[in-house]
Amino acid sequence: MNGRRKYGAVAAVVVAVVAAAILVAVLLTRDGEPDVTAPQEPETSVPTSTEAEPVLAPLTGLVADDLDHPAVAVKVSDVRPAHPQLGVDRADIVFAEPIGVSYTRLLAVFHSDLPDLVGPVRSVRPMDAPLLGPMAPVFGNTMGAEWVLDYVDSVADIDNLGTLRVSGSDAYVVDAQRPRPDHVFARPAALLDLSEFTAAPAPYFSYAPAEEPSSAEAAAAPGAVLEIPYGPGWNVTWTYDGGTGRYLRQQPWGEHTTADGFQVSAVNVLVLDVESRIDKIGEGSGAPVPILQFVDGSGEFTALAGGHSVTGTWSKAGVNDPFELRTDSGAELLLSPGNTWVELPAPDAAVTIR
Repeated sequence: MNGRRKYGAVAAVVVAVVAAAILVAVLLTRDGEPDVTAPQEPETSVPTSTEAEPVLAPLTGLVADDLDHPAVAVKVSDVRPAHPQLGVDRADIVFAEPIGVSYTRLLAVFHSDLPDLVGPVRSVRPMDAPLLGPMAPVFGNTMGAEWVLDYVDSVADIDNLGTLRVSGSDAYVVDAQRPRPDHVFARPAALLDLSEFTAAPAPYFSYAPAEEPSSAEAAAAPGAVLEIPYGPGWNVTWTYDGGTGRYLRQQPWGEHTTADGFQVSAVNVLVLDVESRIDKIGEGSGAPVPILQFVDGSGEFTALAGGHSVTGTWSKAGVNDPFELRTDSGAELLLSPGNTWVELPAPDAAVTIR
């Protein structure tokens, strides 16, 4: 019995001590101190990323630097005596324009890469307005007929810095070793410095996201070789090189090679069928010339990338409005990121793809 009393006494003491401890904890909590017996929630933090999103060039869809300036377009002679050309292999976009039967000129557009020299430089044509208007570039050329210049200057969102408008500057140089009139070359950086334009171009085409196929690759139609006749004796051929993933260009006399020794190549080749007529669409001196009917126009296209092709329809509203390109399925045309050459044969040209 004494043992039970002793145990009870000890238990009573323990209970008293525990009660006192609880009371102290409550008092401390009421005084504003934390209840050390309460479970603490683990601290969490939201991870933040300081890595900036890559900047994509608007005219290629590739990651690039130094893009905060306008594009520079240069009209380039493409007759046999004008070769070898300079700089066209480094353009973001090149338009091959039919100037007459078996006669083309190039409209080369530079933005992500500016060569020191481009040329030989030649004159303006009406088709330059709707092709360049959507990107608002600085435009290098050797002027043109009065009515053509009046038309282009009045309708297109471009800064036309032809040779006579910047005489005395270093924007153009003459190579005395070249035959006239294919002896003038443009300096894109100097043209930029002379221009009042400051804005970078808007995207001209749409591109497939990284690691995803272009529309041509997804369609998987034949597209390893493209042959385009611009007239008797003037066939242009593009051949896909699987080793580089690029198309190589050939002119009627052989490889299209620049003065630097590089064969012209492209990641994308876009063929736009476009109606044309010989006409004058402005006042002033000068003969009628081919007018490509882009404004309020539409037609068919074939796009090649990755050794494959896809077909669809293009349409365009005003001079400065962008092209709308839809595949036969109705989806937006997606090119592969990289440079693009646009060929502009007549709709009845016997273009072949295999």
